[in-house]
Amino acid sequence: MQLRVLKYMAFELHQNFSSKIFLADLPLCRVLLENERHYPWILLIPRRENVSRIMELSSQDQLQLLQELDFAQNILWNEFHPLQLNVAAIGNKTPQLHIHVIARFKDDPSWPKTVWDHPTRENYSTLQLNEIRETLQRCLLKQPWSRNVKGRD
Repeated sequence: MQLRVLKYMAFELHQNFSSKIFLADLPLCRVLLENERHYPWILLIPRRENVSRIMELSSQDQLQLLQELDFAQNILWNEFHPLQLNVAAIGNKTPQLHIHVIARFKDDPSWPKTVWDHPTRENYSTLQLNEIRETLQRCLLKQPWSRNVKGRD
């Protein structure tokens, strides 16, 4: 049991997340923003070392992940009013467990296909990035885990 605790103490993001924008740390997950202006798109990354699949999390962490996923979905749904939410844990290119939560709209460039089917990517402008980051951080900081959530400027 002590080895498991030590295993969970270390956490490092996979290098493939280096271009993502930090939003907050929830009790289990680090929340990052995908810099893609076509879709409000966040990633939940459990802060557990050497975990590639949900089934590798402890039962307690799996329940916490489900609560944080529900929380994230509600934020995107209530703030952006999409037609659909896409949720995916794929991991083919990045072996560290991460969950994509993506707000989708009928007029987005890849609708109704997946966001990965759209070859053109566009970053947010500085103003757009600041606005969406502030909106999402405000929402992430005010909800159920407010005393446990850590944000960064």
